[in-house]
Amino acid sequence: MEYQDLKSGIRNHLNDAAEDFFMVGYFLRQISENTLFTEDGYKNIWEFAKGEYGLSTSSASRFMAINARFSIDGGEHMAEKYIGMGVSKLQEMLGLPDEELEKVTQETTVREIRAMKKKQEEPKSFFGLPKTVRPEGSLLTTPGCGDGKYDCFSCARPYGIRQEERYCRDAPLGNPFFCTQMSEEKRLDIEAGLFSKECQFLNIENAETREGDHEPTPCCQNCENKTCFSRCDVAKKKDEDERKKAQAELQKQQKEAEAKKPEPSERDIKAFYDWIGIKHTDNISADDLKARYRNAGGGGAYGLKDYQGSARGVRLNYKREITWVQLAKRFKEIQEAEKEKADFVERSNGAQKNVRDLIKQQEEKRQQEAEEKKAAQKLKEDGQLLKFYKDIYPSTRQIIAQRDKAAITKELKTLYGSTYESGKGWTCYPDKIVFRDKPEAEQIQITWGRFTTKLVDLLDRFPETERSILSGDNTRQKEPDIIDADFREVEDEPRDDPAQEAAAARDELQEEPITQEQDPEPDPEEYGRLDVDLLLDKYRRDLKAYHEADCPPNMIKTQRILVDALALLLEQIDQGGAED
Repeated sequence: MEYQDLKSGIRNHLNDAAEDFFMVGYFLRQISENTLFTEDGYKNIWEFAKGEYGLSTSSASRFMAINARFSIDGGEHMAEKYIGMGVSKLQEMLGLPDEELEKVTQETTVREIRAMKKKQEEPKSFFGLPKTVRPEGSLLTTPGCGDGKYDCFSCARPYGIRQEERYCRDAPLGNPFFCTQMSEEKRLDIEAGLFSKECQFLNIENAETREGDHEPTPCCQNCENKTCFSRCDVAKKKDEDERKKAQAELQKQQKEAEAKKPEPSERDIKAFYDWIGIKHTDNISADDLKARYRNAGGGGAYGLKDYQGSARGVRLNYKREITWVQLAKRFKEIQEAEKEKADFVERSNGAQKNVRDLIKQQEEKRQQEAEEKKAAQKLKEDGQLLKFYKDIYPSTRQIIAQRDKAAITKELKTLYGSTYESGKGWTCYPDKIVFRDKPEAEQIQITWGRFTTKLVDLLDRFPETERSILSGDNTRQKEPDIIDADFREVEDEPRDDPAQEAAAARDELQEEPITQEQDPEPDPEEYGRLDVDLLLDKYRRDLKAYHEADCPPNMIKTQRILVDALALLLEQIDQGGAED
């Protein structure tokens, strides 16, 4: 039956009829034997009976004893011969021995049962001895049996003539105190307990014997059932002392084992720091860490194999425990290091940005210089092409005016394909022409085919230059062709190219030398449309750069005047309003 069913059964039988005391005793025995009273917070069956139903210890023990003696095999059914007997009769029958109990019938009255109890012999001790009776005025007062053979204070045997309680074996002689397990009420409590069959007081043959008289000395301190509810206070105190001693020894061993473990390393601390996700801007305190992780545990990432929190601190990777105060201090050190690292990275990024900006500026400057150099080179090349154009024969210029590039190239190779130096900054070879103003200047090499293409493009861009030169050719008086006074032969370059050898062979077949008329020295202050156009392009780029650099207004104004003036001059040149 369940605990609540047993409780309800007791209440119902107590309220229904007086004869149901037998079932009340059965229910109390079931609750006692299974220690179910602990579910309601009671220490023993007697407190349970008193607290739940108002039954005294004597009434509860009497009901339980009646059920135990007059039931069938200790169950909930009463033996047939006792059915119908009242509680008063059964209560009197508890004191009868078995042989007298057999004589009791349904017709036997309570008075007759009491008379049967009186007819019994004078009670004796366990040893079959009567209690010790001292003569009046005797100096010996120790109670016992057998005229002083056995003393009550040292006897653990149960008997009805006990005159004094047994002393506790740990009691000092100067201040003795009794054993609490020998009273009748205590015996009833033990009988109703979970370990009644093993108890030394109920089964005295299980107790140790003392030297001399070899009498049993039952004691709770020798019992292994330390969870027994009937255990005496002396044994409980001894158990508590042993528990504290064992706990202290365990703590000592744990401290010694803890001292042998290594301290958590910086890597362990950093792994836990990363595991719980602390940022370098968080406010860290020991109390906060303790509240969050004192009952926590885990691990498995950031290099943290395991951590286990406690009220004192935390254990990391199975190493020595570190307190919350120490951990908070270490975390703050990590925070400071991360802050310094973040500041350093920020400063480094700023420095790197400055370096990148400087490199970008230098690269832009190099590109601008390269573009300017390229433009200057092109301008120089265009000037050298025009100079060569002015130096060639008028008949050749007439062929160039027809824009037949193949014919132009053939004519140039025919007339100028031999190797010689003009003395005017250009030197001809069978396959190319080389321009060099000064010996230390950088030379420009152009093949005849590419030279033809560049020259035609240049004349197309500046037609007025070509018209001016051609008009001069038409008005100039025809003179016999002569060799340039500055003409001088130069040594042939190594001719590894078959084309060069063919050109050389062709030159040898020519019977008459090629002459070239002497042009007047150019005016150093003379300029043409090309010069104005290039200068205007440069000033326009400078004006744009001034605007982007947010230069002073006066500089921008001056640059604007120069640009407008050059633009106006170029327009007049194109319209023929100004001479080259």
